[in-house]
Amino acid sequence: MTTTTPQLREDLLTPRFYTTEIAKAARTDITGQRLAFDALLGEMEADYNRDHFDRRAPLARLKELSGVEKEAYISYLLRSCVSEFSGFLLFKELARRLQQAGRTELGRLFNLMARDEARHAGFLNRALVCEGIQLDLPSLGGQRPITWFPLSWVLYSVYLSEKIGYWRYILIHRHLQAHPQNSFAPLFDFFEPWCQDENRHGDIFNMLLRCWPKLRRGWRGQLLSRFFLWSVFLTHSLTVGERGDFYKLLGMEPAAFDADVIRQTNRTARRAFPMVFDLEGPTYFALRDRLVALHTSIRALGTQPAGLGRLLRRLGLQSQLAAVVLRQLVQPMVASGEAP
Repeated sequence: MTTTTPQLREDLLTPRFYTTEIAKAARTDITGQRLAFDALLGEMEADYNRDHFDRRAPLARLKELSGVEKEAYISYLLRSCVSEFSGFLLFKELARRLQQAGRTELGRLFNLMARDEARHAGFLNRALVCEGIQLDLPSLGGQRPITWFPLSWVLYSVYLSEKIGYWRYILIHRHLQAHPQNSFAPLFDFFEPWCQDENRHGDIFNMLLRCWPKLRRGWRGQLLSRFFLWSVFLTHSLTVGERGDFYKLLGMEPAAFDADVIRQTNRTARRAFPMVFDLEGPTYFALRDRLVALHTSIRALGTQPAGLGRLLRRLGLQSQLAAVVLRQLVQPMVASGEAP
């Protein structure tokens, strides 16, 4: 029996829907990136994954899960589905508005990325249906608030979101290839072609960043690099911490997986950003561990009786969290070596 959608908790880790300066995006000058643009558009039109996302493929789980395990799996599916659908809405709106502005090629590129995001969201939605969860994606798009970001923020954040998504999917795929006994759902068999879509989208946003060279130069490029690497990595660490039961279900150690994803994404970001974090020493991940522990403690307070004692404990933990966040934000960075 299909049930209604579980309520998404509204906090900083909840996937959101975005819009941006579309009129400014329509002024993107691809002249200096024409060869890269044509190559990437050609790859997207080739649609290498056309036959991979078979709507008839079975996605039901292969084994029974405990209540806690099932909850962890459904939470993963739900947030991932909303996140992919968010990307679809952003790319589809950009495609439509760019076409209206006469930027036919650019609109075509975004429309093809929207196609990929729709496939991903559709597969995750089908997996939710197998769990008895009915997620009405079109209605969800009209119900949730839209967050506005400047174009520079979208270029930096979506690039990182796509690349961190690539590393998340490929590392899970490699782990399950080595440990097939932990692959409890056919959905995971699609992660390898899935991650290639994420990788291509990241390459597209790298190219778009290079169409706006001032965004990668001087103090502005350094500040944008620092802020978005830090914010995306922090969100990933806290999300993995919350979803620890899911990664353990796959036979993975959550903190080690998170660190591997961050290191690989930081290394990949050298191709796009002027600066990346120096992750060679232990400090960054020691701060990460402290942040995850504090975040977990703050969430646990919600189960305790309300009162002055709980309020004071929350304020104390939040003060500690803010101090550790600031320390992590100002950690050393190194030049990527990429020409602006």
